[in-house]
Amino acid sequence: MKQCCLLSFGLACLIATSFASGRAANDRIALKEYTHPHLLVEVDPGRHLNVFCTGSGSPTVVFEAGGGDDSASFRSVQLGISKFTRVCAYDRAGIGFSDPAPWPSTAVNTVADLHRLVRIISPSQPAIFVGHSDGGLYVSLYASTYPEDVAGLVLIDPFTVGADKVASAVLTRRQRDAWYASDNRDIADARKCLELARTGVLARPEGKTSSCLDNPASPDNARHKILNEQLARASEQSALLSALVDTYPAPDHGMSAAELALQKANSNFGMTPLVVLTAGKDEQTALPRQTRIAIASAWKKNNDELAARSGRGKNIVVPNTHHYIQEEQPDAVIDAVHQVIVEVRGRAESPSRH
Repeated sequence: MKQCCLLSFGLACLIATSFASGRAANDRIALKEYTHPHLLVEVDPGRHLNVFCTGSGSPTVVFEAGGGDDSASFRSVQLGISKFTRVCAYDRAGIGFSDPAPWPSTAVNTVADLHRLVRIISPSQPAIFVGHSDGGLYVSLYASTYPEDVAGLVLIDPFTVGADKVASAVLTRRQRDAWYASDNRDIADARKCLELARTGVLARPEGKTSSCLDNPASPDNARHKILNEQLARASEQSALLSALVDTYPAPDHGMSAAELALQKANSNFGMTPLVVLTAGKDEQTALPRQTRIAIASAWKKNNDELAARSGRGKNIVVPNTHHYIQEEQPDAVIDAVHQVIVEVRGRAESPSRH
């Protein structure tokens, strides 16, 4: 499913903000912190993943970014959460300051890599996983594959199984054709970026204005420079392309390989604390209003069903937000994670509640 389309919902509800009350929404990590590696964790002989941890305490919170994003994706919420526990964001293999892996960046491979990392940064201690967009699918698959590693989950406007299918089902044939043509363009553009990186064009002056690089530019000049250096690498463009192909619909418009992997896992989260956060604003502006409402309703139903896979799950629609809820309403994310932390700690202190 195309990430630019998993954006939306013209619905609203109230979210509890008692804990978030009075907290500074602009309490962000400076962009300069993402111009150098932090902790380089060896997950395979000679291969490292870059991890940026703040705060202290348990359980550890592990962030999983959306497609195409690095650890900076959570800069608006990491400090707020690290006030009450340890928090770690990381760059997936081949992204940012992490070494490339010798395999494609599929959901299955991403989950296996994350497992290698978690065994090192949170040994013998289940963690809380927070995933945004594609990251929501990845941590859902992680929780299905390694349930013993997972104390709780927060999924931010997540990619869900069947999301593209239910959206396209309400479209006219012409609208569906345009929908899937957009997918094809995205993949074609990603292939072109990989070719430009392989031939060295993105590293040369004439490539600096390419949409394959950090354009529009980051407001931090050092961050902009580092992103361009990273995105000019063939290994990073390869990782981005393979992740895109894995999450977009199959050539016959069926479910993506990532969706099929999660469907096969048949996620049942038992009594694991789970909060799903759904964006409250619609971004499908090219479609008629009633069509957008129908898509929003179908996607909300998907998120409701995802939340219901835990006996302690709930789906909260966050008003006045688009896909990047952590940027537009960081307190909503901080509060959701705090709720899960409180519940996890309470269960740890009361074994009878398990």
